[in-house]
Amino acid sequence: MSVPDFNSDRSTQPEKRSYEIRLLGTGAAAPTVEAGPGTAVTRNSIGNYRITFDDPPGTFIGLSYGLQAATPADLAGHTVIADTWVKPTATADGYLDVVLYSAADAAHDLAADEYMLLEIKFSKTNIVPK
Repeated sequence: MSVPDFNSDRSTQPEKRSYEIRLLGTGAAAPTVEAGPGTAVTRNSIGNYRITFDDPPGTFIGLSYGLQAATPADLAGHTVIADTWVKPTATADGYLDVVLYSAADAAHDLAADEYMLLEIKFSKTNIVPK
């Protein structure tokens, strides 16, 4: 198990940790993780991807995303929705499910030459300021 090396940045959140993940689509299979040390990604169903973390990351703050494609119009109108963060327990890793939806509001698998770029943010101290 490898622990990511986090660089400090200026933030309103104490001890913010950002997991930056780049996924390459493979169609109806788990996407290829091109970047994202300390994480693993599996495919639950069409367009539904589960991100797990090697170590407890802290208090979930939020998620930012971007989409990229060899033919950008193929992802026009698409959006990514995150499910509720599931905290790790003594017997299970924490995880976050994200779903990619098409412009027609249907779940959509990342195809070859389509990418999902995620930044998942946590506060390591488990303190979220008021």
